Amino acid sequence: MKFVEFIFILCCSDFNAFADNVFINKYVFEWGEKNPEVVENYLRASLDQNPVSAYILGNLYLWGIFLPKNLQKADWYITKAANMNLPEAINSIGDGYYSGDIRPQNINMALKCYEKAAKMGLGAAQFNAGVVLLNIAKTKKELRLAIFYLDNASKNRNNLKEVADVANKYIRDANKKLTHYK
Repeated sequence: MKFVEFIFILCCSDFNAFADNVFINKYVFEWGEKNPEVVENYLRASLDQNPVSAYILGNLYLWGIFLPKNLQKADWYITKAANMNLPEAINSIGDGYYSGDIRPQNINMALKCYEKAAKMGLGAAQFNAGVVLLNIAKTKKELRLAIFYLDNASKNRNNLKEVADVANKYIRDANKKLTHYK
């Protein structure tokens, strides 16, 4: 089951950090013996130079794949990657604020994280920022910004075809809401 969960993370990632990491790729897909300490030690060795290593390690702790589930460690490693300006990690911090699972729920902080990662070109963050803004919009300006982010997400097709299609639906909904504002 852990292998299936790891594949789920690979598929849900908006970038190829796992696939681009030759060691992790070979370890997971080719080698027979799986030793969590080997993965953890390998990733820790490059933490200070490679935000992707910190992000991967954070996700392994977050999902309890290969390593025991530990939300504090997950948050620490993902925050480390976010502090190194990895957009996927910044988006994940937003997810933590949005869901309230790891951090205290705070929609405004989630939106700030989503917007920061969206400005870095991350399609998933563009989508998240657009949807959050659409749901909390109180002005035409906020709705137009939601449409802007959703439009960017709909054009950002890096492994996001389904997200792009849903973004177009939200754009239509936002345009309908705009007609109700004066």
